[in-house]
This record gives sequence, structure tokens and C-alpha cells, in this order.
Amino acid sequence: MDFSLDQLLSPSPDGAFSELRDQAGGLAPEWDYVLSALRNLAPDDLKGFLAYISENIQNRGSIYNAYSEDGSIEPWESLSVIPYVISAQEWDFIELAVAQRAAVINDTLRDIYGPQHLIRRGLVPPSLIFGQRGFLWPCINTLDTHENHLHMYAVDIARDEKGQWRVLKDRTQGPLGAGYALQNRQIMSTALPALFNQLRVHPQTDYFRALRQTLLSSMSVEDGNVVTVLLSPGPKHPAYFEHVFLARQMGVPITESLDLTVRNDLLYLKTLRGLQRVHVVLRRLEDNECDPMELYGSDYPGIPGLLQAIRKGNVTVCNALGSGVLESAGMLEFLPGICQHLRGEPLLMDSIRSWWCGNEANLDYARTRFDSLMFKSSFSSMRASPQYVPDLNQAQREALLQRLETSPRSLVAHEVMPLARIPEIDFESRQLQMRRFTMRVFATLAHDGSYQVMPGGVVRVEDKSNTPVLSSRNRQINKDLWVCRMARPAVPTVVTIPPARARVRSVSDAFEAKPLTLEQLLAAHTTTPARIGENLFWMGRYGIRAELSVLLLRTITRNLTERVTEKETLITLLYKLGTHLHVLPVPSAEAIGADDTYDINFIRHQLGASLAPSSLSGALTNNVNYLHQCAFNIRERLSLDVWWVVNYMPTYLGTAKLDLTVVQQRMQELFASCSILSGFTHEQMTRDEGWSFLLLGRLIEKLGRMSDTLGFFLKQSEHDKTIMLESLLEIAYSIVTYRARYHREEEMLAVLYLLVFDRSNPYSLRYLCQSLLDNSAAFNVQEAQSRQILQKALGDLDAVDLARFAVGTPAAGQIYEQLARVCADISYGLSIYANSINHQYFLVTETISSDTGLETVNKEFL
Repeated sequence: MDFSLDQLLSPSPDGAFSELRDQAGGLAPEWDYVLSALRNLAPDDLKGFLAYISENIQNRGSIYNAYSEDGSIEPWESLSVIPYVISAQEWDFIELAVAQRAAVINDTLRDIYGPQHLIRRGLVPPSLIFGQRGFLWPCINTLDTHENHLHMYAVDIARDEKGQWRVLKDRTQGPLGAGYALQNRQIMSTALPALFNQLRVHPQTDYFRALRQTLLSSMSVEDGNVVTVLLSPGPKHPAYFEHVFLARQMGVPITESLDLTVRNDLLYLKTLRGLQRVHVVLRRLEDNECDPMELYGSDYPGIPGLLQAIRKGNVTVCNALGSGVLESAGMLEFLPGICQHLRGEPLLMDSIRSWWCGNEANLDYARTRFDSLMFKSSFSSMRASPQYVPDLNQAQREALLQRLETSPRSLVAHEVMPLARIPEIDFESRQLQMRRFTMRVFATLAHDGSYQVMPGGVVRVEDKSNTPVLSSRNRQINKDLWVCRMARPAVPTVVTIPPARARVRSVSDAFEAKPLTLEQLLAAHTTTPARIGENLFWMGRYGIRAELSVLLLRTITRNLTERVTEKETLITLLYKLGTHLHVLPVPSAEAIGADDTYDINFIRHQLGASLAPSSLSGALTNNVNYLHQCAFNIRERLSLDVWWVVNYMPTYLGTAKLDLTVVQQRMQELFASCSILSGFTHEQMTRDEGWSFLLLGRLIEKLGRMSDTLGFFLKQSEHDKTIMLESLLEIAYSIVTYRARYHREEEMLAVLYLLVFDRSNPYSLRYLCQSLLDNSAAFNVQEAQSRQILQKALGDLDAVDLARFAVGTPAAGQIYEQLARVCADISYGLSIYANSINHQYFLVTETISSDTGLETVNKEFL
């Protein structure tokens, strides 16, 4: 890749700081490595890197950007092929400053919900705290003043024109982006392994290990078995990927509000085994969404009674409820004084210059410099975007001026400083350009009360913009942040750093988890929330529905493309089977011939539209989409490989009628995906409760589909049954078994035996019915009628005397009737059993999991 180094090192017109230059004006050593690697890139190599990164992001499901200023939904647009590199010496100052700032904000949080000394002494204006919705009055005196309540912290920083790092915004409520930082690292370290090793980049894993240990030590439990959950708004939240990622890194279950309940001031998780006590909650819900009983009514689902459980000391929530108030832009102006008062030392990293307009002198300054300032809401709960005055039209300027006069306390004025520049590729010109950037850095509370800073973070770079304000409204590119052991002198800082820096105690020094005892090891099990079990159950059902629908449609399509006159009846019969199973629509009267055969052109049209949206409950498109939705809801329980398979399945569907050749190709892709899911179920999943429900769902659906298919087949005339034999074997995925075993054309008795009575065929009625009964024994379903029906069906099958069977005889007719009744009984029993599973495990519970076993409690669950 060609670029001019002199042009990159040339001063910016607005005087912005360049990350490429060292103090002498030459190229910084760490950037020399990066640019040398870029210079050796051919255009095709660059395309390959971009394709690799894009594919990795899509496969991981990280399609949203958590790095937003106003909570808006943004796509995680792109990950740059150029990392942001910074020397370890310069990072030391950032690490020290961020750890100090986190400690100051933690102390401030304890004070404003406790003794409120800062407010009484005038260090924080009362109206700035009490005047915003983000201050939770019910949380006053809820937080223990001797405990730490800011467990995770993030801060957005940028360089000014002098190269000094300045804080743009504090993130205290539920800091987002740490998961994306780790994902970026995993992708970039494999995309550029040689450069990664040359620069000796610091790993990030210690941060997540420290966070996990902090959560485990947040609450004291007698047996040391601290149960932690991650509370998420759910799969539709724009940052759900990160929630899943964090849950996996922490090794904790991801839950939603409806998965948790408070009983007798204790918090419980609704699991498939009953209610399990929860001690620590890593929340990703906003403050006002957590408890509808005490926090702003019933606007949000939340967990009724959670705040009372916190007051009683029965659960720890990280970060503490009410911490969002400190995200106010108005707090930036007052943190230096707070730091000096609480810690007796200056704040190491200055904030961007800001003026809270609730102060008369600040208001006068904002009026005087109005045309050059940027204004933000001083209330963290308001999701308004920043307003840069030169970018506003006349009506917007007048509205902002009006608000400044009528409600000055709600506004904060900010200076607009020229942000530092880093190199980024412009893909239109294929050239390197210098662009503005900001950085998000993360810290977690260590066991000794200090803060451990992640050696890395997320860097956001402007794509193209005409405004000097880097806002979430503009499209951004994200970079991985590499802290390198390459040495270069750091830019001098105005604030004098204390000469002796206290070593942050490592996690291994601070907290050691006790080894598991043999009793704990044997008693351990995977906690499966009822919601997860329900989604796995239906994922299994929809997976089988999709798989068997593909087999049916593929069989009809093959016969249609190989059509000869004698196959028209077969095609009609198979289509009728499709309508019986609600896979295909019922034809109109015009499409039905005098001999009761269906118009071939109509069938061809319906098969071409079989991958398009449909209102039929059993349509292939609906089953694939429902399967995808169930998998989407439980992504944290699926491996990346399985999610990749399921995530691609909807892409094989269409929006309109397709050519039959295309339909056949896509059917084959869908069937291959279903086969992979089947292999995942039987070979990769741990045999825990979740797997049991997934397998149960598959067995219920497979047995139901086979009984309905055979029931339809047995009611046809002898002639029609005969011409359906080969297709029936294909639909039941048994054609290969039949030919390998019997080496002859399809015969009625042999096909019936293979599909109904054969104990070794996994698609036979008897095999499936017995498997379901065997697996259902572990579920302790209280309703007994369905099991009795299925056991009777097995007895009826054993009572069938196949020795009397001969095609065309009355005995054959009697056997057909017997088998048809068995199929009907099985379908009826399955409907009762599936409803029983749903009501017993997914809607109600009767037990609490405790240290001594399972105890009976109030049956009301929701």
C-alpha cells in the first residue's frame, strides 16, 4: 500500500495533535512498525483482511455498536485493519489516572446516597443531583458507606491540541464496550499475528479474571457458593452481544427480568429445577428499569422487590442502583474539587472544559460564547444528542437559546477542542488519511478496593464528517487498542504524577477462590433458567419441523422435475400430505382436476414459493425463522459454530417465487444445516438439563410428524399407498436403510415394518415412542394421562400380527385400521404431554434449590 509519510506527519490545519509524531517530530517507534506492515500490503491482501474481519464480526453476532452517546441503536459498522498503538510508558499515566478517577466517583456515589457531605459543603450543587430523574430517592441510605458500589467503570477520553489526555464522559451505570474490546482483540490478533507479536501487546484477560473474582467476593456466603447472574434487557437490546460475551467470560448465566423473582426479600432465579438463590447481579439494565415497585412505577418489567432485597443486604447489584446520576455532564466541572477534598490530591486527568449553566457566572459565559460552544443535557437520564451551535439552523439555535434562558440548570456548555489524529484507510481513494478519534478505557474494582484498568479498550474514529464534533450520529470506524512494550517518551503532562506509585494488587494476590471439595464437585450442575429451557425445547421442535419439511418438499420437487405421466398421481398425493401437515397451502377448486389430481403448474408455483413468506403455521419459512429466533434468544448457550449455522439459515429463504433449480439448491443447504444441528445435539452438547429439553423437543416433533405422516398414508387406497412407498421412505429418511437391508423394490410389508415396528430404525414409530417414554421418565411430569396413552400405543403395536398381512386382503385392511388408530392415539397423547411440559416447567414451579436439597414452596411462579 502506497502512502506519503511526509504528508501523514505534516501538521494539521486546526493544530490537532498527531499520534504518529514523537516529541522530536519524527515517526514514533510503535507506529513505524504499523506503517511498515501496511506498506507491504497488496490491494488483494487488504481486501482479504477486510473480508476476514467482516466475516468474524457477523459470525460472532456482534452487529451493534455499544459505543454511543445517547443510547441510540447503532450498527457496529466496521473494525479497522489498523490498530491504535500506544506505548506502555504512556499507558501507565492513563492507567493511573483512570484508576484514581474511578475511586473518586465510587466515593462520590457512596456520599450522595449516604451522608451527603459533598452537597452540604458546596462541592456539588444540590440542584444538579436532586434535580435529575437519574437520582433515585428510594436508594438514599441503601448503600453501605463502608462498601464499594462502582464495580465496573469506563471513561471516554481524547487528546487536546497539546497532546494532553482529557476526559469527555464518565460511564458509571452499566459501562458498555468491554466485550467489544475483547472481541476486537481476538479478531485483530489473528488477522495480524506477526505485527501483534512484534509489538509485544499486553493481554486483556487479567481484566476479566479480576472482574469475575470481584463479583464472587462481592457478597459473603457461608459455604462460599456465590451465585452470580448477568441481568440483561434481552436479545433485542442493541448491546446484547456484549451481554452474552461478558456472561461467557464470567462463567455466569445471562438472565432477563422475568427469570428472577423476589420472595421474602431474597432474590431467586427461576430454573428448571425450581428457584435458586441469587447473591450477586451484574446488571445491564438502567436504574429505572430494575424495580417497578419503587422506581418510576410499572413502565418497565423489572424485578418487583429488588430494592428491598438490596436494603436487607441479601443481594449485591453491580453497579449499584442510582449510579447513573454520576454520568451527568455537569459533574465534570466539580470532580477536581471533589478529588482534592476526598483524597487530598489533584485529579490526574483533566476533563474537557465545561460550564454547568445552573451557575450564574457560567451562564453568562455560555451566553457570551454561545456561537462557539457545544451544549449537552446536564441530566444523565435525558437521551438528547449534543448540540454544536455552528451546526444548528436558525430554528434550532432559537430553541436552544430559549432553553438556556428558561431552564439553564438542564444544560452544560462544553468547549470544542481539536481532537488528535490517527491514520485510517480511505477505501475510496485507497490512501491513508489522518482522522480524529476518541478512546474508551475500562476499569474494574479489585478485591482490595483499588481499581484494575484493562490494558486496552475501544477506539472510535470518524469516517467522514464536516463537523468538528465527533458524535454518535456520524458513522464511525472502531479500532482495537494495543498497549505495546515499545518504548517512547510520553507527552509531558501538566499535572505532576506522584513519584511513588502504589502497586495494584493482582487478583491472585488479592483473592483466591477456595478449591472445590469432592462433595461440591459431585453436586455441581449447570444452572438453566426456565426461559432458556423453553427456548431450547422449542429450538428442538422447530429444528425437526424444518428438517422434515425440507425432506417432504425435496421429495415433491424431485418427482416434479422427473415427472412422467404415471407420477402425476404421486405428486398430487405428496402435495396432499403437505397440506395435511400445513406445510403447503390447500389448492383452489380451479387447480383440482376431474380425476382429483392437482394442476402441475399450480404445484410447481407453490414449490417455487415454498421459501417465501407464508401464513401457514407449518410453512418451512416460518419454522426456519422461529428456529432462528429461539437460537437468537439463547446465543450464550450456543457455540460460535452452531450460531454461525443457525444465523445463516434464514439467508437461504426468499422473498418471492424462485426457480425450482434454485429451490432445490437452497433446500439442500437447509437440510445440511439441519443435519449439522442434529450432530451438535447428539455429539457436542453436555448432557445437562438444557440438552434434555432440546432432545425432548426433537423427539416430540419427530414422533408427531411420523405419526401424522403414517396416519395420512394408511388412509389412502391400496393403489395410492403402493405408489407412495418410495417417497414415504425418503420422507422418513429411511430409503438407504431399506435398500441396504432388502436389496429389492419397495414392498408394503417391508416398508411398514421398517417405519412402524423396527426397534433399530431411529425414524420408526416404535423406536421414537419408546425413546420418548424413556427420556420423559427423568422429567417427573405430574400429568399421567399422556404417558398412559403412549404406553398403550406401544402395547397396541406389539399386538399387531404381521404374519396375517397380505396386500389386498381383509387382514391387511384391519392392520391398516389398527395402525391408523395407533397413529391418532400417539398424536393425541403428544399434544397432552407437550402442554404438560409447558405448564409444569415453563410457567410454574414447586421447589426451591437449597444447600440441603429441594424444598416445597408456594406454587405461584410468575
